[in-house]
Amino acid sequence: MEEENQNVISESVVYENNQKGSEETAGWNGNSHSVDQGDGEAYSRRIILERYGVRTYLSVEDYLPGVMVCQTGPEMGMEALKCQAVIARTYIYRQMGDREEIQEEELDLDYLGDDTARAGNTLTVHQKEELAKRLEQCRQAAEATAGVVMKYEDRYILPLFHERSAGRTRTGEADYPYLQSVESKWDVVGSESEVSFRSSEFAQRIKNFSDAPSLDPERLSSDIQIVKRDDAGYVLQIKIGPRTYTGDDVQYALGLPSTCFTIDTRISGTIAVTVKGCGHGYGLSQNGAQAMAEEGWSYSDILNYYYKNISLMTE
Repeated sequence: MEEENQNVISESVVYENNQKGSEETAGWNGNSHSVDQGDGEAYSRRIILERYGVRTYLSVEDYLPGVMVCQTGPEMGMEALKCQAVIARTYIYRQMGDREEIQEEELDLDYLGDDTARAGNTLTVHQKEELAKRLEQCRQAAEATAGVVMKYEDRYILPLFHERSAGRTRTGEADYPYLQSVESKWDVVGSESEVSFRSSEFAQRIKNFSDAPSLDPERLSSDIQIVKRDDAGYVLQIKIGPRTYTGDDVQYALGLPSTCFTIDTRISGTIAVTVKGCGHGYGLSQNGAQAMAEEGWSYSDILNYYYKNISLMTE
């Protein structure tokens, strides 16, 4: 029998894009400060970069577009891109703390220059033009939100985001009260995928991941039991053979897009896994944000929907 249980998260897991409910009303949950260019304070913080043995500096604002273009897809409109700008800036400020500068490697973020320099010769003219267009859109979104960050009780939040939820985002632990489960109805259509494994392959993948005792493929149909789910339906614990694994363990072992999955063993010799969503399910859903933007939501409304009781502040 499955139990529901609140999931526990840690900062080491979750600032990611993941590769590429009760009904909430559209409204504000927190305070928003006016957004303007300010007096240049947004440009005082900077990133220390090292390329080919040469150390250089780039302001956070100038650095953001190169991060955003790695975290977003070409389908993202301006309001959704503004959300990503605020998310990336908030994350960087959180990592910086009271410092005015930070080493790039401390951020552990993908950056446009890292891959483009290596792939430049393989890009077509059209691809280069599209990339330049996307980078300019990201620059405009960063500029339009210059200095805007998200805070909860005067502390930078951990601005988790993912590609698509399973129809509802997940609740964080007590240290992250702004990560509350909300309906993300825009994610329901197209969120489901299915993958099948031969029983022997399934057993081998689990064994390879965990170095567990060998599993008997013939007994797997009766040896798999989902034990706990969280309030959004993501698997927290699953029993396979004699051991209990986390949903994250099984996601990684099987290469699943998320931990919101069900397992069907009714077909002899086959394990069918149905998965909903893509990513960890915490915080903002990029697919949901884009759909909301298309409906006319502003970036500030979107952020206040996915992150509860926050303040949007210009620094």
